[in-house]
Amino acid sequence: MRELPWTDTAAMLLASAEWSTQQARDSENVAMLVDRDDFWLTSEYRSWITDPDDPEVKRQRALRKRDGRKPPDQPPLRPVALRPAELDDKRRDEYKARAEPPAPARQDTTEMTARGFAALLNM
Repeated sequence: MRELPWTDTAAMLLASAEWSTQQARDSENVAMLVDRDDFWLTSEYRSWITDPDDPEVKRQRALRKRDGRKPPDQPPLRPVALRPAELDDKRRDEYKARAEPPAPARQDTTEMTARGFAALLNM
């Protein structure tokens, strides 16, 4: 006996929902690959056009070294791929949070008189 048509329809609807979910995951995976490819190409281009012997480049490198600024462990990947609006906003917020350099530790300094310094040393 042949199956009832509603069971075929139900199976097709369930399969359609699974395909839609898989398509969303696949499109996000492709978007993440596009982001990484853009990051790589931009990095390569900058290395091609930057002269390491340029005095300005050397000065900037020395300033970063003096200030103790180091690049992050994981590169912040700028979201460039086309995504749904809510996911795009989420990825941009994550990028902004990772791309912001950490604020330097602020030390409170106060002016001190000689008497205040002597009092601090218990003199």
